[in-house]
Amino acid sequence: MEEVLRDRYGNILGRIEDNGRELVARDKYGNRCGTYEKSTNTTRDRLGNKVGTGNLLVALLPISLL
Repeated sequence: MEEVLRDRYGNILGRIEDNGRELVARDKYGNRCGTYEKSTNTTRDRLGNKVGTGNLLVALLPISLL
């Protein structure tokens, strides 16, 4: 399953894919931004570093304000 994230103008900001055991955040170009491991309730960045507890994937998406 995939969820598309859009801004208020309808522009795609990124996507969150659910592969069963984890969620994967990808930017609008398809680059992997991070993962959320459901079993450990942990969010990790694209390099595998722990970001925090809970699903924080939206915070990892690079969002341009211009």
